[in-house]
Amino acid sequence: MYTLRVLMAVCLWIGIVTTSHAQEKFKILSYNILFGLQKDSTANIDRYVNFVKELDPDIVATQETNGWTQKSWEELAKRYGHPYALQSKEDGFPTALTSRTPPVNFKKVTENMWHSYLYAQVKGIHIFVIHFSPFSYRKRLEEVENIIAQTASLPQDEPILIMGDFNALDISDQAQYGDQVVQSMREQEKKHDHIRNLNNNQIDYSVLEKLDKAGFKDSYRLLNDTFASSVPTFKSGEGKIKSSNAGIGKRIDFLWANPVAAKMVTKSTIIKNDQTHVISDHYPVYVELTLPENR
Repeated sequence: MYTLRVLMAVCLWIGIVTTSHAQEKFKILSYNILFGLQKDSTANIDRYVNFVKELDPDIVATQETNGWTQKSWEELAKRYGHPYALQSKEDGFPTALTSRTPPVNFKKVTENMWHSYLYAQVKGIHIFVIHFSPFSYRKRLEEVENIIAQTASLPQDEPILIMGDFNALDISDQAQYGDQVVQSMREQEKKHDHIRNLNNNQIDYSVLEKLDKAGFKDSYRLLNDTFASSVPTFKSGEGKIKSSNAGIGKRIDFLWANPVAAKMVTKSTIIKNDQTHVISDHYPVYVELTLPENR
């Protein structure tokens, strides 16, 4: 009897260990941090570091790391436990990626992009960190076609993620964008010759439709039926953060997943709390994947 009990206990322990190792959670944070966390603000930089530490993601994809260098971004990443960091460039509006494990086969691309993008593999996941043009839907179409072409060259049986600030609206949110949004965009185009975000005087959805037609899935819509804006933040809505995103709530920050990665998505949300109300004029996108044991 004693031997049987011991055997049953061992079998139970083996089952628990096997189950716990069969799958691995992979946590992703994508965040437009508004002019490099407004780098002259030590308080805001500390607030950001504390926020990331609490969330404890495996990778952080950022847009607008303005004012930071490759070396200084590496040092910042170490403060929240990421020994590896990449920054696309050191002028203008860079994108960046930090991670707990080494990114491999990475590329930093500025050609044919309004800002830039990063590509890297982390734990076998193909990751694109993008920041599309804020001023022209035609330029965004060129940029998304470029990214889709890059993804087509990768193994299609492996997970591929595209994340960042797309500066584009998705047709799944169409019901949220009424005449007030269109009128606001028309007024912007009247004031500024370089802004052409409307398509035939209407909201453009063609940029993200390209991703949908290429087989990519909006991670937020995989798990959420309700609308959540990613800009502007609560504080910028009160005029306390100066940015171009003040006004009506829109969702322009996304993580898109190819069919392989989409099956791994177990959580996708836009984080709104006391910290993210003030860190930036964007709210961060947070996604969790469940990875198979052999990845």
